[in-house]
Amino acid sequence: MFRLTIYPQLRVRLAGGDESLERLVALLERVEACGNLQAASRELGLSYRNAWGHIKDAERSLGVPLLDMTRGRGALLTESSRRLILGEKRLLARLGPLLETMASELQHELDEAVADQTPQLRVFASHGMAVAALVEFAVRAALPLGISYRGSMEAMAALARNECEIASFHMPLGDLAEPVLARYMALIKGRPYMLADVALRSLGLIVARGNPHGIRSFDDLPGSALRFANRERGSGTRIIFDLLLARTGHGPASILGVDTVELTHAAVAAYIASGKADAGLGIAASAAQFDLDFLPILTERYGLIFSAEAMGNANIAALLGIMQSAEYQRAVQAIPGYSCNNTGRVTPLVDALTERTD
Repeated sequence: MFRLTIYPQLRVRLAGGDESLERLVALLERVEACGNLQAASRELGLSYRNAWGHIKDAERSLGVPLLDMTRGRGALLTESSRRLILGEKRLLARLGPLLETMASELQHELDEAVADQTPQLRVFASHGMAVAALVEFAVRAALPLGISYRGSMEAMAALARNECEIASFHMPLGDLAEPVLARYMALIKGRPYMLADVALRSLGLIVARGNPHGIRSFDDLPGSALRFANRERGSGTRIIFDLLLARTGHGPASILGVDTVELTHAAVAAYIASGKADAGLGIAASAAQFDLDFLPILTERYGLIFSAEAMGNANIAALLGIMQSAEYQRAVQAIPGYSCNNTGRVTPLVDALTERTD
C-alpha cells in the first residue's frame, strides 16, 4: 500500500537556480545544540571542511553572517540564523497539517479509482501530537487511514454528514464542560456514538521563555498592550477562548490581536517564538516544542468519536487496537502535558458525558 506525503520546503533563488535550505537549517540546528561546528558536522555525517564550505556558500548567497566563530567559544548562531530556523519551524507548523490533509484527500481519490484498494478510514481531527502519533502508528501497521485536520465543529459536522468515519472530540474538565458540550451535541444529536479516549492534555497560555511580561492568568490580557495569537472560529480552542473572555466581562475588542488567527497549537507557539505575539491559548506540548513557557488553565479530555453502528468496522477495530497497545500509550505519556488516562477505552458517548468532569 502506498502513502502520499507532501512536505513544505524553504528555497532561496540564486543566479544558478533555486537551492533548498533544508540541509542548511539542519546544520545550524545541530551547531546550536552542540556548540561548535565540528561536533555538528560529525553528527550529520559531514566532514568539517564540507560543513564549513556549506556555511560560507550560504552566507554569500543570503548576504548575511550565519555563525559567530570565536576561538575558545566554539560557534554561536547569529540573529539571522535564529530567524531562519524559526522561519522553517513556522512554515512546518502552519503548512504541515494542511499539506498532510491534502495528501490524504488525494490518496482517497486515487484509492477510489482502484477497485481492489481497501478504502481509507477517514479521520477528521483537530491537530495534536497524540493524533499525529496515532497516524504514524497506523502507517507502520499498514492501516489505510486518511487524516484531515479540521476544527472541532467542522469535524463533528462532517461526521454527522457521513463525510468521515471518525471525528475528534475534546472538552474541558470542570465548569466550562457544559457550554462546550452544548455546542458539540447540537451537531451530532439524533444518532448513537461511541467515544474512544485518547488522552488528557493541559491547555493554557503559551508565553515567551521567561515570561518577560509577567503574565499570571488569562485575566491579564483584556485591556492590555499584550499581543495575542488566536485560533480560528470553529476550533475547540477558540470556543474555550470565547468562554474565558466572556467570563472576564470584556469583549473581543479588548484583546490586541484577537483576529490574528493560526490554525494549530504549534503555529500559535511558532508565532510567539518569532516575537510576533506575546501570548496565545494552546497546549503544553506546543510550548515545549518551541522552548516557550506555559501557564496552565485547564485540562481537556481528548478523544475520537464514531457511529455506534461502526463498532464492527475492521479498520476501526484495528485503530482501537493500536490505541490500546502499551507502545502507543507510552508514546502518548511521553508528550509534554499529556496523560494517557484511559487511553483506548471505548464507551457510549452518552455515558461518557454523564461521568464526573472535574
